[in-house]
Parts: sequence; structure tokens; C-alpha cells
Amino acid sequence: MRSHTDKLCLAAILLLSGCTSQNVPLPDEMTTTTLAVSETAPEEVVEQSLDGLVIEDGKLMPILSISDMRDEAYTNEGSDILRFCVYVETDHDTDGDGMNDLVKVFMQVPHAASKGKFKAGTIYDPTPYNAGTVEELYDSAEPMYNEKEFDYDKLYASGGTRIPDKEISTLELSKTADPNDWNYSVPYSGETGYIYGNMYDYYLARGYAVAQCSGIGTYGSEGFELCGMDLERDSHKAVVEWLAGKRTAFADKQGKYAVPADFSNGRVAMTGCSYGGTLPYEVATTGVEGLVTIIPFAGIANWYDYTNSQGVSTRFDTHYTDDLASYNAGATFEDDGWMVPGDEYGSYLWQVAQDEEASNGNYSDMWSRFDYSDKYEDIKCSALIVHGLNDFNVLTRQADLMMQAFDKAGANAKLVLHQDGHNFLNDIEVNGELWQDTMNKWLAHYLYGVDNGIQDMAKVTVQSNVDGSFKTYDKWRDFDYNEYEVRSSSAYAVSTLDTTNLAETAYQYLTAQGSDIGGIDYQQTYYIDLEEPLGVQYEVDIPEGTTIYGVPEIHVQLATNTLDKDGMMVTATLTDVTEDESRFKAFMGKQRINSCVPVSTIGTAEAGGGLPDVEIKQFVQSNTYSKVITYGWTDLCNPGKGYDAKEYTDVAELENEKYYDYTFYMQPTVYTVEKGHKLVLTLSAWDPYRAFLDEDYELDPEHYTEYTDHKYTFFVDNYSVTANIPTV
Repeated sequence: MRSHTDKLCLAAILLLSGCTSQNVPLPDEMTTTTLAVSETAPEEVVEQSLDGLVIEDGKLMPILSISDMRDEAYTNEGSDILRFCVYVETDHDTDGDGMNDLVKVFMQVPHAASKGKFKAGTIYDPTPYNAGTVEELYDSAEPMYNEKEFDYDKLYASGGTRIPDKEISTLELSKTADPNDWNYSVPYSGETGYIYGNMYDYYLARGYAVAQCSGIGTYGSEGFELCGMDLERDSHKAVVEWLAGKRTAFADKQGKYAVPADFSNGRVAMTGCSYGGTLPYEVATTGVEGLVTIIPFAGIANWYDYTNSQGVSTRFDTHYTDDLASYNAGATFEDDGWMVPGDEYGSYLWQVAQDEEASNGNYSDMWSRFDYSDKYEDIKCSALIVHGLNDFNVLTRQADLMMQAFDKAGANAKLVLHQDGHNFLNDIEVNGELWQDTMNKWLAHYLYGVDNGIQDMAKVTVQSNVDGSFKTYDKWRDFDYNEYEVRSSSAYAVSTLDTTNLAETAYQYLTAQGSDIGGIDYQQTYYIDLEEPLGVQYEVDIPEGTTIYGVPEIHVQLATNTLDKDGMMVTATLTDVTEDESRFKAFMGKQRINSCVPVSTIGTAEAGGGLPDVEIKQFVQSNTYSKVITYGWTDLCNPGKGYDAKEYTDVAELENEKYYDYTFYMQPTVYTVEKGHKLVLTLSAWDPYRAFLDEDYELDPEHYTEYTDHKYTFFVDNYSVTANIPTV
């Protein structure tokens, strides 16, 4: 999540905004529109007049020209798009200053909607990085720690509420808006505020409004940044309530001027990538009125599963949310100087770190605060869930958890799996249609009631690993499992594995496994040549041409003579190789965590708004000797447990060298094993990607030393290993 893929892939992401002008009525020529937004379920088409909006082929067409929000001489005067900021008051005073926290919202609104010519549906991106990050704390929150016990309950206290002197319209506010409110320079990093501000120009040109808010504790807002906690979620819920006409916003932090969302038709769609894809799902679990759909890209449903797996931490340390909170905690520094955090916030961060460390990879009361995967009872909106099959940052399990939650809620949810890594899905054609157009249809239906049938699209759409085409399926869960025999590479019935020199040796297999047409080495494939005592391999007897579809399960019996340790990781990896171990083509990212698959331009598409054409891309396959399909991790101290993270709350008292049953619940995937290929299963100890590499993907001596001191030995019954794989 903190890998900064949002920034690394920004150039590709910004292509979303490409479009060209169309000959359509100017805003002042539009007919006044009355929208009757009903209190109906999201699936029902809303009865609305769409005068002034142009509908073609079920989607909104461009009607507005997009002005440059970064222009030093920017003004709202004469602009088709009005830009301004408001402050929404939340229900809690997390920073203890006596007043409920305000969150800053950057709005981009069709001028005609503010003038009452029509009411706009709103696209809301809650990405915390947007307002500006604390780059000095990229690596760790430790410099901010105040080693003092913190009571989480006091975060939920309410403060005073602001009583405005008068109410002004968004049109009035826009006339006094200061471009420096969104074009400021973030301290130290030098980044411009609202770095994703022009990401949604494609949709602005078509008559959608766009809201962007980074939430409590971020730069420009008030309160504490509480990465993953429900109070962070609720600050975004408050913004939805304002857009739905149910809450007050202000033109100023003093609360003198109230500003209604008078441009809004009361219907909101939340979307974003990574952290920005997490918050839409979290807000959806509240059932907040006005949120009619979410489109999360690479989002998280359960923060435990982001940094842990089956009872073991998958990071080099056992805490994380404190680090990401401090990285986004611009509000904490704003009043007192950029690097002078308050003692209370430092105490909060320290307490979070202590509580997560104490869990040591197990599911705990602390992690339950960050788990929204089972909070499905109140979900009322629809979802278009998008995830990359080559995303090694936020793993595909998160999309599976979201799909399960929506299905349990009886809400309409669709899943789109593509071949990129940790990224949006922009500028790619899905079944012959530019993704922006598909997303436009989804938004048109749910925000404007356009009866285009998009809500009945296939349950699951998947991009093939073979040729990049998209295929559709009518179900996601209830996978059809087949048990396949495996053949061990070991000459013995039992393999003995340990962690001695694992990192140093395994690291040699992280590079030079493959290259693209430019010869750039990949760091995604690994473990393919590990031998005892570092790992043991098995060939899975899966027929050629089989498509894996779902959550593979690896069953094995393991034993250990290391009885004095917890957090003893065992790693399972399924890898695709050719029978003769020659090179083949596959969709590959250049790094495992910060992973974007290479693209090539195959054409352009006209859109509108006076912006450049959209450059249509396709993902490029590269040369490789092996391709990691999926992987899983478990703790030796947690035998016999299931898929649900809540089962991993404590450790078992193991008997010396007694064998126990373990199941690796691998990451959900869809993958076709081609003719002439074979499937290789590898079992090993610590995953070096997760434990030993620094942010530059070099062997980190500090982490390496830490884990080579964490030595343990385990035994694998090679005859017990089976692969239970879902296929279609």
C-alpha cells in the first residue's frame, strides 16, 4: 500500500483525463433541469430529466471544456468547471482541541450545476496521499513515538459543533475561491497539492462532479490520521452525507459560512486505487444514504490480511498501520511546524505499534479494528470491484473478501480481474470497449439513472494470461475443486528444511529470471531452483490447458523440533514453467511490490473537453523462464485452521516432531496452464521478498540479520502433499 504505486504509475493514470471537444450546447445554453432523486434502492432507475446532458450508447458524452486547474492565473470566471474547497464537519474530536474535526474537500463541479441548470452526480476519490504526504516518515513512524499508553476510546469523544452566521451557495463560494487551496506546495516533498486533481477530467467533461478528500489527519484537514480505523472511514462517510444533503459543510475553518451541496443530485460513487480503493469499501459497509455504488481498484477489505497471513506476519516487522498513518499525517504537523508532532498523536502511534507487535502475526482485538470483511449487513450500494492478477502489493484475497461481503449482503457486485499489477485499469480495452467508457456507463446508470443494462454485466470478467483477451464467468465463489497428485523432487519421504542462509541464497533467484524485449531483468519469479535445506519442489499433475479459477489449496503434513518460537513462516508457491524449462511469454511486472506490467500504445480515442486524445494501451507479455501464479504463507504454530483470518487468534502447543495438518489457502487467481507447460509447487521457509528486501529491492542487512537470528527447522512429509485446485 505504501509502495507508492499511485505515484509510480501516475503518468499512466493521468491518461485517464485525455479527451477532445465535441460540438454540443454550452452550459449557458442548457435547459434548466429538475432531477427527482428518489429514496429507491440503487438498482432502481431514478426518474430524472437529463436535459443538458448528452446520452449516447448508454453513457454520458462530453459537454464541457476542461480548464487547467494548475494554471498560475487560474480563475473560475468563464470556466465550465468551478473549483473550490469546503470543510465538512465530522462527529468526533480525535485531536482533542474541543471542536469536532473538519476535513477539507476539493470540489470540481460543472458550472451549470452550480447555476441550477441540472443537478450533478458526484465521483468521490478519498485517496489519503492526495493532499500531501510526510516524506520524512516514509520508512517508519518511530521518530514520532511517545512511549506512553494511549486509550483508543478517547478518540471517539465528540467536541463542539460550529454554528454558521449565514449560508452561501457554491456559486458564490466559487467566485472567491483561491487556487492556492489546491495548488499549494507540500512541505519538504515539494509535491503540488491534490496530485490526482486532474485524474477525472474525462468525467468532468461529461457532466459529473468530482470530490476529493484525504480524510481526518491529512494535510489541510484536522484530527489524527488513523489508518484503517473506523473514525477515518467515518470522516469520509461525513463527506458523502454532505453530498447527499444530510450534513453541513463550511467555506472556512471557522465555520462562519455554511455551504450546501446545491449542485448535487444526492447520489455519490466512490472510487480510488490502493488506499483510495480501500476507503470506498469501508464506507459502503456503513450503509450511508447517498452512496449508490463503489468502484474500488486494488482495495483492502481486511488490513490484517494485508500484512499477515494465516497467523504469521508477511512483513519484516509485525506492525504497519502506524507507519502508514504517520506518512499521511500532514494535519498533525501543520499548526506547530512540519516536524513537531504532538505528544498525544505520538502516543497513539506508539500504542498501535505495540499492540500490532504483540499479536506477532496472529489475529487480535487490535486487528479486528481494521477488519471490514464481515461488516456486510448494512451494505446497500452496488460495486464494480477491480483488481490486478499481478498485484503483489494488495493481494487478490482482498477482492475476494469484498465479493463475499457484497454477495452476503445481497447487493449487486461485479469483479474485473486484469493482468496489470497494483494499478488502476485505465486506457485498456475490455471486450472491445475502452475501460473509461465501461466505467462511464456504470456511473451513468447509478448516478443518473441511465437505463443501459450495465448492472447486468457478467459476474466476473477476467483477462487471459495466454493472449490478453477478456473472458466472462457467471459465478465467483462455489469453486469446482479437483485434487491433483504431486511428485516430489526429493529422494526422501521426508524433507528437512531450515532458515539457515535462506535470505542470502534465495535472493540469488530473485533476479535474472526473465526479461522484457528491452532486456530488463524481472524480480517477480523466484524459488524455482531452491533445493534442500532451503526448499523442496513438487510437480503438480494438472492437465495442460486447465484454467485455475479461484482459491487453490495446498494440503501438507509438517512437523518441527523448534518449540520455543512463534511466527515461523512456511511459504507455498505455485509456478508455471515449460516442460523443457525454456523461455516463454507472460505478463510480468519489473518488481514484485511496485509492479506495473509494461504497456504499448495501439491506438487513440477521441473524447472531449479540449484535452489530448486517450492513448489506448495494451499490456505487453515478456520473456521469462518461470511465472509465479499464486502463493500463500502460514505459521507452523497454526495447524489445522481455515480461510477466515479470525481463526488465527492464538498459537498451538506443538509436540516435538509430531506431524500436523496444514492448508495453504493460496491467493485467488485465474490462470490457464498452456500446452507444453507444467505447474511447480515449492515449499520453503521465509519469503525473502516479504522479509529481507529494502525499498530498493536490495538485500537489507538489518532485516537479514534479524531473520537469520530467527532460526527454526521443520520437516515435510513429501507423501502427504496434495493440491486441491479449483478449475473451470
